[in-house]
Amino acid sequence: MKIKSSNAVINTSPWISLSLCGRIDLLKDIYDEILMPLAVKKEITAGGKSRIGVQELKAATWLQIEEIRDPVKVLLLHELDRGEAEVIILAQEQIADEVIIDEKVARMQAMVLGLKVVGTLGLLLRAKKRGLIYEIRPLIDKILEGGIHIHEDIVHSILREAGE
Repeated sequence: MKIKSSNAVINTSPWISLSLCGRIDLLKDIYDEILMPLAVKKEITAGGKSRIGVQELKAATWLQIEEIRDPVKVLLLHELDRGEAEVIILAQEQIADEVIIDEKVARMQAMVLGLKVVGTLGLLLRAKKRGLIYEIRPLIDKILEGGIHIHEDIVHSILREAGE
């Protein structure tokens, strides 16, 4: 079932995590439009073409890379890294329906600013509920094996909600 949620702005770690578990395709199955700020693209490609997520970035013809209109606003979000700040600013500029971001401080800042936030695991849960994937556990295992840290309580909570 393909029910889309319009548009979202994605940060680096969810892109990397979805690349690690081989499910970048879920983004285009869930959303009509995915935006990525230029700073996030630079973070992903900084280590060269062999880095996780780079090949997926090149292949994602449906992804829209955008520059933020007012770079001075990044200074207002000084507690965040450049990519996180640009995700939030781009989401505000584009009136995005959601931001896809995993880092706790950035998530809190986005919510304070009135943005709807979803993380990688929340996205996987949504995909399962929509019948786009059958199991979350193997995907989480691949993400963890790839070196991404996810708090054990969050993993257990998502798996419980997914019925796994």
